[in-house]
Amino acid sequence: MQIPNKKEENQKVNVWFPDESFISIDYTYESHPAFAIINESLRQFEFKDVFGWNLSIVFDLEDVYENGIPSREEVQVIQDFCEHLEKLFNDGWEKPNALFLFREHLDGVSHVVWRVYDAEKVEAVLQKVIAKKQHPREFSYEMEYDEEWKLVEWYLQDFHNKSN
Repeated sequence: MQIPNKKEENQKVNVWFPDESFISIDYTYESHPAFAIINESLRQFEFKDVFGWNLSIVFDLEDVYENGIPSREEVQVIQDFCEHLEKLFNDGWEKPNALFLFREHLDGVSHVVWRVYDAEKVEAVLQKVIAKKQHPREFSYEMEYDEEWKLVEWYLQDFHNKSN
């Protein structure tokens, strides 16, 4: 994947990172049960343009119930691997390079999204993981430039103040 450069070289940006705060939600998507873990601290994040890249990874799950929801053990496999990826994405950086936004599980897949500063570094990590077959589940990914975070608007809503 060719990653176009969207920022000026040597541009310095001072970014304040909020403490992570997670919310778990259950919902229905296209008549399928689903649940998600969302880093709601990014809802009011002021430096969205700095993390303009949207990394979306979709994992094919192996251990799921009839309704497509993964077993507890399968969720743990994905969570552990995502934590490993996040360490790789941020390794060698003084501040984070990739910010975890959400992980959702539905219809036999897990969908995970990070917001990324340096897409080339993340792309290199993913290519190395794929080449060395260092992943517990098959996955596909897409990296898109989305400076205004339009691709993830739904996950950034205030679920605490939603009326059913």
